[in-house]
Amino acid sequence: MTEDKDPRIADLLRADAPPARDPMFRIKVLERREHQQFQQRSFTMLAGVLVIILVSMISISFGRGSIKSAGLLAVGTALTSSYLAFRGRLLRILKRFSL
Repeated sequence: MTEDKDPRIADLLRADAPPARDPMFRIKVLERREHQQFQQRSFTMLAGVLVIILVSMISISFGRGSIKSAGLLAVGTALTSSYLAFRGRLLRILKRFSL
């Protein structure tokens, strides 16, 4: 008598199981997230490049005396924009190297 119930219970449990995972859906979600992160990094770097160009143009218009200070500003802007673009990955890399 219990032999008849075991397959029925197993069938009922299988019918109530969650659906199988869709690997293509997961890949598309990961691809979309990666694309969004790429766009954010690109916009941040573009803003940094525009600031560097602006600072360079201003320093050229003021003359040669301010080129050194403008160069420092340009390097600082480049470092800041690269940090903002890659801050999540940079922190993960630094955590791997810390003991």
